Amino acid sequence: MSDYIERRRNLWYAVLTIPEDVRPALGKLRFVQSLGTSDKHRAKVIAAPVLAGWRALIRQERGEGDAVTTEALRWRLAIANEERSFVPKFEDEQPVVEGLVTDRAAQLEIKHGYKAAKRFADIAFGVTEPTTTHFEPWLAAQAHLAQKTRDQMRNDVALLVKRFPTIGEITHQSVKRWLDELTVKQVSPSSQKRLVSFCRSYWRHLRSIDAVPSDLQPFNNLVGKGNKQRGAADDDSWVPFAPEEVVKLYRMALTEKDAPLAALIMLAAYTGARIEELCALKLVDVGATSFKIVGAKTNAGIREVPLHSHIRPLVAHLRAASKDGYLLTALTSNKYGKRSNAIGKRFGRLKTAQGFGKQHVFHSIRKTLVTLLEDAGVLENITADIVGHKKPTMTYGIYSGGNSLKTKAAALERIEYPKMPIP
Repeated sequence: MSDYIERRRNLWYAVLTIPEDVRPALGKLRFVQSLGTSDKHRAKVIAAPVLAGWRALIRQERGEGDAVTTEALRWRLAIANEERSFVPKFEDEQPVVEGLVTDRAAQLEIKHGYKAAKRFADIAFGVTEPTTTHFEPWLAAQAHLAQKTRDQMRNDVALLVKRFPTIGEITHQSVKRWLDELTVKQVSPSSQKRLVSFCRSYWRHLRSIDAVPSDLQPFNNLVGKGNKQRGAADDDSWVPFAPEEVVKLYRMALTEKDAPLAALIMLAAYTGARIEELCALKLVDVGATSFKIVGAKTNAGIREVPLHSHIRPLVAHLRAASKDGYLLTALTSNKYGKRSNAIGKRFGRLKTAQGFGKQHVFHSIRKTLVTLLEDAGVLENITADIVGHKKPTMTYGIYSGGNSLKTKAAALERIEYPKMPIP
């Protein structure tokens, strides 16, 4: 490694001579990158993913594999290693690996466009994973099937992996566009139906290991009626409740003397938080004016949410009444440790009794809040910070540190529900 770092003035730099055959394509003789440190040991640690990325670029120019994904995975490991081991020796010394990743993403955007840069950044920062990560373990679990079937599953899902290099790119709309492309290529409806079936099997595996959100089902309602799972609905088919309908559901929960469910509906209406986020809230993460989501599966989901003035009395009451350290006390957990299972079913029975169908689920309240924020003229990036969505642009998504709590609180105070009782 010491052959690939050199000291210049007071800092160490990573250096790598580019092979002659790819110099014309890369437009230089050597790679040079400041490592931002005067400590040689730390320089070696930081240089490792830098050198790996350069070598991946060389392999890519030579036509070998998905070098960007390989490079991003190495950067993810480097970020994790730095988080575990970084201890500043000087008062102003800062971690540098995340900054190098951001710089690399900017370079990729210039050369390969926004999509490639975003894919790289999402993998490196742990926002998503390559679609190949869990492919072989899933296929191994199909050993009970006939060899011909397993071969067809491998071939079909390999098409998915090729079309969507990262899990985060797989949505109901993107899959639908993919199938439209296959139709143009004259892939038969029966082949598309089989393809969707096998891809759905892989997706169920990803859900079972919590690699994707449990409420996303991108392969439902795509190819003919036969592909729709009984009782299933995908996130794109869910519709928001009207504000007055949310108020109605809250009042009905009180009428049914289900105070925990009423509180859950009220909290969701004014925060847009997901049902499990609310059910898993611990008192240590709830303050007088805000609460923190600390256990989200994505970086965007980890956030601090202001408490709308309308629900602060409710939150204060729930905090005082808690007997188990959770804001919503005495909820039961299922075998996966999820506390929203039973109360979520009670919500399902409540909304069904009020005449709402499969397109209306608890997640629809989250959509109601987002709609109200949009109607109130709140900027999309502020709404994203409130509800834990990924930012809509490269600039906000990678470079922004997020909106302040004060800004988010002001945005939330702009929403109101008609005739909502004070809890």
